[in-house]
Amino acid sequence: MGNRNAAALLSTYAAAVAVFVSMLAAAPAQADAPIGGTSKPVGGDQGAAVLSQINATRIANGCGPVVANPQLTASAARQADDMLENGVQGHTGSDGSSVVQRLKDAGYVSYTKFGEIIFWSTGPGATPAASAVAWWMNSPPHRAIITDCELTDAGFSAVSSGDKITVAGDFGKK
Repeated sequence: MGNRNAAALLSTYAAAVAVFVSMLAAAPAQADAPIGGTSKPVGGDQGAAVLSQINATRIANGCGPVVANPQLTASAARQADDMLENGVQGHTGSDGSSVVQRLKDAGYVSYTKFGEIIFWSTGPGATPAASAVAWWMNSPPHRAIITDCELTDAGFSAVSSGDKITVAGDFGKK
């Protein structure tokens, strides 16, 4: 009986993750008023810091590390910049682009699996890497992407303007 319950729970979890991933490409755009200003990379190469923390988290959860991929980094940078510059608060870009379109535009094609995680924050004193990873790990859909052992590639971008910070991460498997 225990195996049957575990199998049912696993099927339910897998279905929920599949629905979430499919929603990423179809999510409607949500935008606040434009933020304005010029975005700039957050000091100290926070994209690399996020990757390092993600890999430590994956290892702690029984997965191998993801490998930094420049195409996924470009896709993540496009979304992080768009979130900051245009007030986008979702996975659809201000230009209507989906995660799939941004991956394609960045040259990451022929993948078998992907996922995107995003984070934004305002206020002084936030460390983008620590804040983003902590928030993602407390969000079941984001945690599911981070701890998906099948995902092997990733790219992250963290940008800021004033006291606003956005972080985007794209994962994939070819």
